[in-house]
Amino acid sequence: MNYIETNKNQIISTLKNMVGESRFYHCLGVAQEAQHLACRWGEREDKLYLAGLLHDCARDLSPEELFPLLPPYLGEEIYSIPAVFHALAGPAIVEREFKIKDHQIWHAIRWHATSCETMSKFDKILFIADFCEAGREFPIASEIREMAEKDWKEAYRKVLQEKISFLLSQGFLVYSSTWKAWNKENEK
Repeated sequence: MNYIETNKNQIISTLKNMVGESRFYHCLGVAQEAQHLACRWGEREDKLYLAGLLHDCARDLSPEELFPLLPPYLGEEIYSIPAVFHALAGPAIVEREFKIKDHQIWHAIRWHATSCETMSKFDKILFIADFCEAGREFPIASEIREMAEKDWKEAYRKVLQEKISFLLSQGFLVYSSTWKAWNKENEK
């Protein structure tokens, strides 16, 4: 089954009405980059395109709207990091608004902002694509795009490192799942 072709126009139209213009174009860019990397590294292009397209569908909702949609198993820690509510609640929005019931897509969307220690290659490709889609103008984004062409595993590690470094440099909290992902990637 092709996840995107049957309802592509409807999905894009709904998304466009859910998020602001710049976020919408970011979602299109992530979808294209995710599809490209899926093709390059042997993952389902249609599913990664869809995950990329919808990864930020909940981004413009308020924490109050997202709070009831957070999975109960996340624990108390997450409530002190509202910046990631959109990702963690994203699968509920994807199911409710787009009628998509695909656990692989849900998992990739849920962890696209923080990562976790159970990331598959599919998940990691979305994580990379979100960081380095063509609309990202910060210098490291183009370096990551080039790196992802040669070695997706190294690109994933670099994105994870960059995210942690940024959070620490700004004095922001780092979610424990992000630390666990980093530690798993660096086990010898």
